[in-house]
Amino acid sequence: MRKFIDLHLRQPDEGMDELEPMLRLAAEMGYSGVAVSSGKAPSKTIRNMCHELDLELISRINLSPRSARDLTTTLRRLRRRFEIVAVNCNSKAVARQAAKDHRVDLLVFSASLSKRSKVWFDRQEAVLASGANCAYEINASDLLGQIPTVSARLLTIIRREVENADKHEVPVVVSSGADSRLLMREPRGLAALLDPVGVGEEEGLDMISSIPWRIVEANREKLNSGFVLPGVKVVNGDAS
Repeated sequence: MRKFIDLHLRQPDEGMDELEPMLRLAAEMGYSGVAVSSGKAPSKTIRNMCHELDLELISRINLSPRSARDLTTTLRRLRRRFEIVAVNCNSKAVARQAAKDHRVDLLVFSASLSKRSKVWFDRQEAVLASGANCAYEINASDLLGQIPTVSARLLTIIRREVENADKHEVPVVVSSGADSRLLMREPRGLAALLDPVGVGEEEGLDMISSIPWRIVEANREKLNSGFVLPGVKVVNGDAS
């Protein structure tokens, strides 16, 4: 049995009036976990709601740094406050820095065709991300609602990005990126959106289950107060 997770629900502008039905819909669709992106840790209200729905809640923040230096400064301040740290790569300098920084979990690229044509997940970023164990994220909401010509061109770019990730063994995560119920999709429907970029059904389902859960579990281990290095923890003052 797969355990599905939508690693990117955006905090809606309507607040809890829209987020609550989104969480209920996620549970009805068969998701076991969700990550809600905001600038602060999830509130007690959201945590209680997820608990009632039997949804595992993951804290996530999306950073939009103006420069590589801005990114490193922000990571020092916020890394240990969130289970998932994603970076919106709006410039090549930020994309390269994010890809090589082991404190970054997900690389996210713009849904704007003009921006994505200039800054996308290229071979150099794939090489850096592979070394830092950083993942590349596809958000379905980037494609939904676009006019057909724009959607087709975005799919062409995403296909190249997926090929770069595959070639350099970079994990790929697929999320809804939804900020409303209209943009949410059940797991198999989300995976089916990847067919035009050459991703098969089983591979797509891995990108919504085992791959994102692996990232979450690894980060939870790192956030443990006794963590030193992978496989090394401090127990009663001694590393073991």
